[in-house]
Amino acid sequence: MENVLNFKWRKGVKEVSPAHPMVQNWLFTEDTEAEAMLAHQMAVVAEKSGMTANDLQHIFPAVLRMLKNDTAWSK
Repeated sequence: MENVLNFKWRKGVKEVSPAHPMVQNWLFTEDTEAEAMLAHQMAVVAEKSGMTANDLQHIFPAVLRMLKNDTAWSK
């Protein structure tokens, strides 16, 4: 399996970024590593579907909100 996340330390804080070129400039913290991995995987699918980085930038927050929603509709 390929490395899907890049890690960097800056001023004592661990920064996480997805490895996919479409989202490699998105920064996450070590607490949000799962979201960084999701961004990478979504970028892989988006690239295969013909989406642009701009499309993904708009869709990603909506997907996160849906996944984190705690209502009966989202389950």
